[in-house]
Amino acid sequence: MTALDKDKIIENSGDVERCRQLLKETQDILTQAKIVMDETQSLSLTSHLSAMVYRSINKEPIQPLDRTMFDEISIESMELATTICGLLPNLHEDEKYLLSIHFETAKMNNL
Repeated sequence: MTALDKDKIIENSGDVERCRQLLKETQDILTQAKIVMDETQSLSLTSHLSAMVYRSINKEPIQPLDRTMFDEISIESMELATTICGLLPNLHEDEKYLLSIHFETAKMNNL
């Protein structure tokens, strides 16, 4: 992943400043939770957060999800996702379920 890749993804958010701030706040939360992502996971998370900023700005909801598909997600990952989703207005409640997958996957790096 290059800085140019990340910059392009961030530009697609519709609010570069807000997206960079959300990325920083998310990294701070992950550091505190002792979750370390590899480069691929980081790029995927950046893409998701950028899309979240875009949806927040444009009040664009995601399609409702079957929440039972996420029964295996840990409480910790779901709480992290809930906290981060709470940093943006106008997000669909199901956004946290999709976001939690990033954290659950990254936690496996530490096993």
